[in-house]
Amino acid sequence: MPAALGLGWALPARPAPAGKSALTCAAATPSGRPLTFTPRIGLTPRRVGARGHLELTGCTSPDGTAAFLRSGWASVKATAQASCTSARQVRGSAVITWFGVTGRPVGTSKLRVRADRLVAGEPADTLLNGTVAAGWLAGERVVGGITPPATLLGCATRGLATLPGRGHITFG
Repeated sequence: MPAALGLGWALPARPAPAGKSALTCAAATPSGRPLTFTPRIGLTPRRVGARGHLELTGCTSPDGTAAFLRSGWASVKATAQASCTSARQVRGSAVITWFGVTGRPVGTSKLRVRADRLVAGEPADTLLNGTVAAGWLAGERVVGGITPPATLLGCATRGLATLPGRGHITFG
């Protein structure tokens, strides 16, 4: 499913060394607060809305350009044509509030999510794919994935209204 992130201060433009990302973080839904889907995701593709929050922790900056960003809190909202096994026509946004080494907020980013082609496998992964539109890391590509504890059979038979999960996200 889709997602997105918010506005903040402009990061000085510095090209990243080839093969290194600007920032990587673990991503997880907060305990007891899974992502929600309306209506439920089912076996047949249909228009679904997604919203929720993600905690970004253990952030590291392989290329050194974002070494001051240690964690974040993302508020996500998106829509997609989705089923238990695929998502397409993904449109969404998310606002990430970033925290530095002291644990204090240091700025924000806005992520724009857009996927027109069919994404097969884990549709929730589309929530972590897009481009930083504004704020810290502006212009960086974003790629990530969420591993849900749910099974395909459970989604196909009962539908999926909520999704707790863990994964990763990479900027750059």
